[in-house]
Amino acid sequence: MEKMLQASTLNALMLGNFDRTMSVRDFMDGFDTGIGTYTGLDGEAIFESGTAYRATADGGVSVMSPDDGVAFGTVVRFDESAPVHELKCVSDIETLKEQLEPYVAGNRNIFYVIKAKGTFTKMHVRSCYACEKPYPTLSEAASHQKEFHYENIAGDVIAVYCPPYVQGINLPGWHFHFLSADRAHGGHILGLSADSLNFKLNAVKDWELVLPENPEFAQRDLCEDLSAKTAAVEGGAK
Repeated sequence: MEKMLQASTLNALMLGNFDRTMSVRDFMDGFDTGIGTYTGLDGEAIFESGTAYRATADGGVSVMSPDDGVAFGTVVRFDESAPVHELKCVSDIETLKEQLEPYVAGNRNIFYVIKAKGTFTKMHVRSCYACEKPYPTLSEAASHQKEFHYENIAGDVIAVYCPPYVQGINLPGWHFHFLSADRAHGGHILGLSADSLNFKLNAVKDWELVLPENPEFAQRDLCEDLSAKTAAVEGGAK
């Protein structure tokens, strides 16, 4: 059975808890594939084949060291023996979600992770600038996000599906990150299109949550309904 490790909660991130939850070393101990962000909201995290990549607001990608910190994220040990599926005529991100629907419809109450490869006719991604303390909320930080548009770019999509009941702990539905084949570009996906995509899917029924130990997290009121703000930050382009 595949296991998912999660660092911190989405509501904590939304409220500005950008401190380290775990080191990259500990977060990836036994895991190799996932998404998230780093200490200080320093770029979008793409964990691919055991390497921790950071897509930054200057449009570049770098490799993180084991001692760097993960503020929020989800990661699995991806089962590469999973069958390959193909999607055609992926005109936008909503079409991608619709085409993935049959793969989660049988059980919407567990987690899924996909690794997709293709050449994207259009790819629209974003990343946020690193923040200093006192940290802003994620909505405030995202108001200064940088967006990038690419055409005819080959690369990988790492995506996590979370069930509806984890609202506030993680993002219900699909959350997509991109990493170009040359490892030069990436980020949180706001839009895309592709003539075809090949992907593998893992179903995940074992979920471990590691919570931050910092005083700011201990003092947060994490019960607020932030779903509308979350949808605006995670789904929308400026």
